Amino acid sequence: MLRHLLGWVARLAPWMVIGSLAYAAVFIKPSVNPVPLDQPLLERRDAFFDGAALGEQLWIVGQNGALLSSPDAGKSWMREELPERGNLQAIAISDQGRQVVVGNWGRLWTRQGDEPWQSQDLKVSDLAGKLLSVSFIGGHFWAVGEMGALFRGDADAAHWEPMGTGDDVTFNSIRAGVENDLWIAAEFGRLLRSRDGGVTWTTEELGSESLRALAFEGRTGVAVGNQGQAFISHDGGDSWQSLKPFTREHLFDVAVHHGEWLATGDRGALFRTRSPSATWQAWTPEGLDKSYHSRLLDTADGVVLIGHQLGLLRQDDLQLWPGEQQQ
Repeated sequence: MLRHLLGWVARLAPWMVIGSLAYAAVFIKPSVNPVPLDQPLLERRDAFFDGAALGEQLWIVGQNGALLSSPDAGKSWMREELPERGNLQAIAISDQGRQVVVGNWGRLWTRQGDEPWQSQDLKVSDLAGKLLSVSFIGGHFWAVGEMGALFRGDADAAHWEPMGTGDDVTFNSIRAGVENDLWIAAEFGRLLRSRDGGVTWTTEELGSESLRALAFEGRTGVAVGNQGQAFISHDGGDSWQSLKPFTREHLFDVAVHHGEWLATGDRGALFRTRSPSATWQAWTPEGLDKSYHSRLLDTADGVVLIGHQLGLLRQDDLQLWPGEQQQ
């Protein structure tokens, strides 16, 4: 009798399992308790190109839509990725906190505070449409890029108008000069200057290599570019003279902080001087590697170094970012 009963149980067991599974599929609603995955603040593929500051707030942008922000001068950081994950080439902040980011193929993003990002496409060349630089100067946003792209936006970054000169030349950066003069560092050793809000421009050719950036302190200006080119003006940009070469590396940016001039570029190039018309000294603070650095951002706390590495240059020290405190 027992053997007969066990035989029936053995026969029914598979059907009991199948029945219980069917019951679970129909009547039991599965639930998932998601475990948040921490996204690393920095990724191996990251490359950063530009930054902006407003008080203690910092923003840094790079490829694949990466945007780092710090509310406390670099003590803590947050990471976000803009929609569509395009390369972000530059960022600017207005006095009222309006953020504008520009990137490849004429793409532009803007927001106020923590509002959602709004995007639009500026009309650029079909052949080369990368926007390379954006600045807030004289109450307007200005964006420049490849194929002579030049746009002026209002203070809300809502309305943009093309102001291009028609030159088939890459405009690498746009900066403010004396009394809100506009300056564009461009290909083929060209510096463009406007004294009337971008309506008209004059062009000066300083050599043949591309100029990447320039900076002014008072009426003294320094422009830098490829192959270690560097030029200086003592009269607000009315005339320029070449500086004695101090490197053969490409120089991508120049800045001045509390009377000290800094220049940076390819393969770990970093130079400084108190007298830009005299000798520029190579500077290799501890932690500086041999990668490129594309931007020097002057802030109240020091000069932010932006490129393959991120950090703060202060006196004889380089504080690499992000530190231990991250969000």
